[in-house]
Order: sequence, then C-alpha cells, then structure tokens
Amino acid sequence: MLKSLRQVKRTKLLLDSKDILPLCFVGLTAFSLLSFFFILFLSFKVNQLAARKTTFVQLVNGRALVISEQDYLYRHPEVIKNTVKQWANLTFNWDGVIVGTKELDKGRDIGKGKRVTTNAYSASFLIQQGNLGFRQTALQALAEITPSRVFSGQVASKIIISYLSTPRQTKMGEWEVDMVATRVLVNLSGGADEEIPINRTFTLRAVDIPEPPSPTASALEQQLYEIRSAGLEITKISEFTPNN
Repeated sequence: MLKSLRQVKRTKLLLDSKDILPLCFVGLTAFSLLSFFFILFLSFKVNQLAARKTTFVQLVNGRALVISEQDYLYRHPEVIKNTVKQWANLTFNWDGVIVGTKELDKGRDIGKGKRVTTNAYSASFLIQQGNLGFRQTALQALAEITPSRVFSGQVASKIIISYLSTPRQTKMGEWEVDMVATRVLVNLSGGADEEIPINRTFTLRAVDIPEPPSPTASALEQQLYEIRSAGLEITKISEFTPNN
C-alpha cells in the first residue's frame, strides 16, 4: 500500500510517446497554416505586380515619364502620328537657312546635279532603305519639286496639315495614316505665292530602336537618333483621296 502511494506522488519528468505525438501534430498544423497564409500573401503581391501596367521613371535631368509594358512591336498611336508629322515638317518646311543658325542652306547633293534641303535630307532617313526601300527614289522625286531659288534664300516653303488620321493597324507592327495638307511656296523676292495640296497615305512599320549616341557624337548623328528614336520607318507613301 505504501509503495503504491509513493508511485502516485512521484513527479513525472519525461513525457511518454503518446503525449509527444499530439504536440507534434499541433506544431505541424500551426506551421502549415503559417506557410499557407505566407504563400497567399506572396501570391497577392505577385498578382499586384503583374497587374501593374504603368509606372513612373525619373530621368537624371529631373523629367518624369510614364512607361507601360507593351509588346516589342507596339507603338502608341500618337507616336505614329508624330512620326508622320515630323517627316512632313522636315521635308516641306524650308526657310532658306540651316536651323539654329543664320547660315544659308546650300542643301545636300543627291547626285546628277540635284539637291534637297538639309532638313529634307535628314527626314529621308525615316524612309525604308535598302533593296526593299525607296529612300533614294523619294529623294530624287523631292529634288524635282524643290525650286533652285530656295538655296539662295528667294523662296520659302511651309506645310499646313489640316488632317491626320488615327493610325489603322494593318498587321502586327504595321500601320497606315492618312494626311491632308497644303504646301505653301512663298516668293520672298516678290511675286504670287503658290498653294499645292499634298494628300498622302503613309504606311509605317516598327523597327529596332537605335542606341543613344555617345556624348562625342556629331550633330548629324544626334539628329538621326532623334529621328529614328521612335522605332518607326515609312515603307510606303501613296496618294490619298479624301471622301467628299
């Protein structure tokens, strides 16, 4: 009887295996729940990042820009329209002097005694080159309609764009834009001005965006980069007849 009482009063220092198993189960369950909620939290954050289409970046000069993730061949409609506008302005706006200077624009020789204005020559790099392109053909045609008096400062030209359509995507990375414009030839030495309608449909395609030029690059290299920085080139220019 006394021996039995001593066994009852003795402190139990070690847990039996049947007591350890429930504790392990509870600990494992708690760890699994924590892991589950952590994975849910990570998934929520990843979905937030995946759904984020636009973000802001700030350049070293302080300018803030909005950028969005798009397909490599995607070009914003305004970028496409501005490329057409840029080509038209450079090609048909002549004032007889080189931009930013008072130096008379002698033009660029394109062969066979033909010349185009310096800006028009720069704009021609927006046109597709190579065997499939028509840059040289376009330069020859432009030289035919460029009065020789423009190189002596007697004639100026200004293009007035009345309408520029929203780009129509014809296939991935290719668009068409219609332009209704008037080219005004001004006789600086006297005489009547001349108005010439220029209604064209431009076909453009997405191309590789060039690398920024080095700080030591020439003025021509800087200008060519700015012209091609949109990653677009003109592959076709055809007549456009506006609907009456």
